[in-house]
Parts: sequence; structure tokens; C-alpha cells
Amino acid sequence: MTEEGYVKYRCVHENGPAPTHPGWKALNDLRSDLVRAGLVGVLENGVGYGNVSLRAENGFVVTATATGHIPELGPEGYTLVTRCDIDANTVWSTGPAQASSESMTHAAVYEASPSINCVIHLHHAGLYGQLIEGRAPATAPDAAFGTPAMARSVAELVRRHPADGIIVMTGHQDGFIMYAPDVEHMRDLLYMLSQGYIPC
Repeated sequence: MTEEGYVKYRCVHENGPAPTHPGWKALNDLRSDLVRAGLVGVLENGVGYGNVSLRAENGFVVTATATGHIPELGPEGYTLVTRCDIDANTVWSTGPAQASSESMTHAAVYEASPSINCVIHLHHAGLYGQLIEGRAPATAPDAAFGTPAMARSVAELVRRHPADGIIVMTGHQDGFIMYAPDVEHMRDLLYMLSQGYIPC
């Protein structure tokens, strides 16, 4: 997880105001709970991990890069991704700061399933081990985080299970991604995971 938090895609970012979204508070409250649970946070070396996003009319709102160390985010901790070209390894965003390092993977989920409106990327050794042991859907081992290979691998799995899901990021130690139709459904999925649920 040493490279977590480092943006690997080409970023075309335009500085601007914080994005607005009617579901922002619910998403931000979820993020705060994930921070308290240790699923989003910062390593001892100061590198952050974990991010959350919500589909918007013109893209998706996602936590900005290098925000894992902040327990409670305000609107300025988010940015709007307006476009993503996986083949070109390029993400376009606008807002107070550059988008999260996993924004390309979030974009791949939204593109793969129109019914998905919330995506979160988390880290937890215990839950990761639980998912691996239970043979949950997993990305290709050679797909590194934040790369087109990871985005394509995730998209392929989402297309197989478009309603909701949990995907182990095999090439990204302790990392996994979850997706759901909305924040409330995501909370239900997180609860199920905490009770030992393994997606097929």
C-alpha cells in the first residue's frame, strides 16, 4: 500500500469552486463513519488511503487527492470529475483540488453500470482477507491501483454484477472497492460485509 494516494493518471484539472450535489451530505457522513472505522485514513508515513464518490448529472463528485488525513471533510475536500478516458489514461476534473488517485476506477464502475450511483474504495486487512478467503470477485493480480488495467478489470466484474457489489483489488494490498445504487444501499452492503457476507 506504499503507493496509495499517488495519482498515476494524466490529470487535466481546472481550479474552481467546490462541487454541489443534493446527496453530498449523506456521502460525506458516510465518509466520516468510514474514517472512524479505519477504512479511510492515513498511514504512518502520511500517505492517505480510501475515497468515496457519488454520480452527478455531469460526471461524479469524488473526494480530492491527499484528504485521507482529514477526519471531517467540508465541500472543499471534494471535486467533480467531468470526463475520463481510460485508454488515454486521462481524467478531467474541476474543483478546489485534483481528484482522488482512484478516480479512473470510480469512472469505470459508473460507465459499466448505469444503475450505480455510489462507489467507495477502502482498505482493511481483516476484511480484505475475509474477501480473499471467501473467493469474492477479484481484479487481475497484475492490475495496479489507479491504472487503466485496474479500471478495465473492475469494469469487467461490474458488468457481471451490475446491481451492487464488492471487488477485491488483488494487486492493491488490503484494498477493495464497493458499489451500490445509493448511499443507503451502500451502508446496508457495508453492514453485510461486517457480518461476514461474501459476494459471489
